[in-house]
Order: sequence, then structure tokens, then C-alpha cells
Amino acid sequence: MFKKITQKKISDEVIDQFKNLLSRGKLKPGDKLPSERELSELTGVSRPPLREALNALQAMGFIEIQPRTGIIVKSITEKPVETPISRLIAEDIDKVFEALEVRRAMEGWSAYLAAKRANRKDIERIEEIIHKDQANLKKNRDDAKTDADLHVAISTATHNTILSHLMATWYSLLWDTQKLSRKKIFTKKENLKMICDQHLKLFEAIKNKDPEAASREARMHIEFVENELKKIIGEESPLPQDIDSSWIIPQSEQEKA
Repeated sequence: MFKKITQKKISDEVIDQFKNLLSRGKLKPGDKLPSERELSELTGVSRPPLREALNALQAMGFIEIQPRTGIIVKSITEKPVETPISRLIAEDIDKVFEALEVRRAMEGWSAYLAAKRANRKDIERIEEIIHKDQANLKKNRDDAKTDADLHVAISTATHNTILSHLMATWYSLLWDTQKLSRKKIFTKKENLKMICDQHLKLFEAIKNKDPEAASREARMHIEFVENELKKIIGEESPLPQDIDSSWIIPQSEQEKA
């Protein structure tokens, strides 16, 4: 009935510590871990068991060890290979609009929570990306990565570990589609400024701790992208202007507003 109690392997303790940090949101998708040497010093673990733990974490899909870049935290919901949904979206323009509907819901809620929960470090991180966004505007340069980084940083500011990982995976899933959509949208030069302005308003609403305004700015941003895409590809079904957002913001929160 009873089994002998064995001492836990050091590598297993390292793995457990990593998972705990990930679960508590201390480690986020895209974070770069210290080097193997630095990790050894920080944890007090010698290189062989530490390397064993890192290799195990990579095999589990939690991290990616890149020769020149270092050790990167992966999204816990990320798929390592192309998924059927990414292929479907890439091949069918109607699915691009369906994906934008999902983004509107996810990013509206993400912005709402970020405005309520963002701390000083979160605000500084988002502001840093906004500055880069504005610099791109001055140089008339489209930068899909900075755009994606902004939305992922906002989701991280929700301090909801699952949501932040879902958003990171979502942008990874849609990366090629995102670049294609932006290429179409920015055939109109004025759209670059429009989107940068929308990003700035979204950031200001989060910084000002205004959840309703943040959610509204996030959804209006996606609606703008959707409408512009429809115009460019000749669609004749504009979005309704009176979208009911009551299902996005909990009733209890609306009553407080």
C-alpha cells in the first residue's frame, strides 16, 4: 500500500519553480530568461541538472532554446506547427473577417481588464511600445511586430495568465494574415496615422484607468480595420454602427459605471 518516499530530483525542482512562476504570471510569453550560467547562479543549481530541466521544459513546450537569442518563454497555448485554422484563415478572406470578430471580443475585454489592473511597470511597457509606434509613423514605416507587441502587452497588463497566453498564441497564429491585412490597409497612406492615433487613444484610456473607454477604443480600432479591409476588397456589407457591447462588459460592471 505504502511506497518509499524518494528525494525529488533537482531538475524536477527547477521545473516546478518555472511552472509556478508561469502560473503566477511572473513569466510571460516572449520573456527572455537569463543565460544558463546566470540561471545556475540564481538557483544555486549546477549546470548538468539545470540543463536537464531546461531540455525537459523545451520538450514540454514551455520554452524555446535558441542558439543566438537565448531561452524564450513560449505561450502555454501555442501550437508548434501550422494548425488547420491558420491555413483556413490564410486561404479564405471571409475567415479573416471572422478572425477580426474574435479579436474585437478578446481585445475589447483585454483592454477593459488592463485599464482596471495595469500597474506602473505595465504602463511603462505599453508606453515604450507606443513611442516606437509613433516613431514608425514619422518614418512612414509599417511595423507589424510593434503592432502585435502592443496588443500582447495590453493582454499581459490584465494579469490574467490564461488570457495573456491566449493573446500571444492568437497573434502567432495570425502572423501571416496580419501582415497581409496591413499591406492591404496601408495602400491608403492616411491609414497608418489613423491606426497610430487609435493605439494612442487606447493607451491613454488604459493609463487613465478608464475600463469602458479602453474597451470602446479597442473595439473601434478593430471595427476600423474591418471596415477598411471591406472597402479595399470591394465588400458591400459595412459593420452595424450600433453594436451592443453589453455582453462584453459584465452587467455588474455596467451597473457600477
